[in-house]
Amino acid sequence: MTSRHPDTCAIVIDNKNQQIIEVRKTVLVNQITRDADRIGRSFDAIHGDDLNKISEQFALCVALLTSGLIKADQEEDELRIACCELLSNALNSLAAATHLVRSGFILQPGIILRSCIESLAVVLHLVQNRSDFESYRNHTFDSTRAITSAKRVFEPFGRIYGMLSKEFTHIGKMHKQVTPIREYSQHDEALTANLQFVAAGVWMCYATCELTFIDTMAKPRYWCEVPTDVPGHSAFSYNPSPSERAWMERFLSIGSAP
Repeated sequence: MTSRHPDTCAIVIDNKNQQIIEVRKTVLVNQITRDADRIGRSFDAIHGDDLNKISEQFALCVALLTSGLIKADQEEDELRIACCELLSNALNSLAAATHLVRSGFILQPGIILRSCIESLAVVLHLVQNRSDFESYRNHTFDSTRAITSAKRVFEPFGRIYGMLSKEFTHIGKMHKQVTPIREYSQHDEALTANLQFVAAGVWMCYATCELTFIDTMAKPRYWCEVPTDVPGHSAFSYNPSPSERAWMERFLSIGSAP
């Protein structure tokens, strides 16, 4: 190499493979703009229909959250307003994770999704334990306590949270290999796993929104009222119908080979 590009930051020499590697100052900019656009097109070619299905459920979350916030604001229900804040941020996290997946990142989305799921756990805890709202508002509530509450009320919560913790947040098998940012191929196990985790996150967000704003629902999909011995209180149980469970199985298998 007799000349350097004006944007060259460093030259790395690989004697074993007889290569000279040029690292340019624009590597980050190129990765999140030019490369991400190209990778995104490869994603759309393979999973564009799947993304549309996820987006539809995401939109239902937004609609339910919007109507719930209007009602909570009108009733000056501070607890449910706080839940709206958590759920809104959870939806933003889901959007961010989806954007990362589409841009070629396969390790990082799970970290964001686990944070999103923890927010959902806090919502599920607060709607069950209103007495903890004050400590939540005073920033003294330990959010990890909410995981137990969420597992108790929402059957699939523990399994999905555990998988995200094992494979993404803690050092799992995906951390123990180089995960290059590149265009997607038709058969990509890591992409399929990420897409299914995103779908699971959106679905869990919807179910959490539904319980939080159950009084705005004419016909809930996941929760049914059950008897309670506490006067003036209502109780609900996670109990989707057989047809809803069949739909869930299809939705949560998004991206799988037919």
